[in-house]
Amino acid sequence: MGMRNVETGNVKMKEAEEKRAENNSTQIKIRKKTQGIFQKAKKGSLTIETACLMPLLLLVLMGILYLSFFVHNRAWLTAAAYESALSGSMEGIRKDGQVYETARIRSEELANTGFFGAENLSTQTNVGKKVQVTYDLDTVSGYGGLSWHLRTEGTAKIIDPVKHIRKIRSAAAILKGAGE
Repeated sequence: MGMRNVETGNVKMKEAEEKRAENNSTQIKIRKKTQGIFQKAKKGSLTIETACLMPLLLLVLMGILYLSFFVHNRAWLTAAAYESALSGSMEGIRKDGQVYETARIRSEELANTGFFGAENLSTQTNVGKKVQVTYDLDTVSGYGGLSWHLRTEGTAKIIDPVKHIRKIRSAAAILKGAGE
């Protein structure tokens, strides 16, 4: 009888192992199906995430581009205003120098270069002891009517470069002599 119990126990163990194997194969099939469903869901979620983020990404990109044109225009106009004022101040040392005309003509030449995203560019020149050139510019309306006004100035004192250099050299000689 002991032998029969052992055989019966072995049969039951084999049956239990077969059931476990069936359950495992069924679980593996279920896992594969659910993994396929989840992978398809992941692919779909990537499309949805991209659709939600793309307008935001494009808005940021266009904002950076718009801002970079603004910064470029500002840097260019600041340099142009100073260059125009300087060319007018250099004309001031001549006996028949036309300070105002020289500065005005130079500022208009530099203003005609053309700027992207700019409109209503105007220039103003003032002459006294100093030459001052001012540019006014409006940017093209962007997002929802957003528009910036840009105003740059360049100022240069009317000096005689020869006299100025002689003064600097004499001051350097005095300082050098005082140091010895």
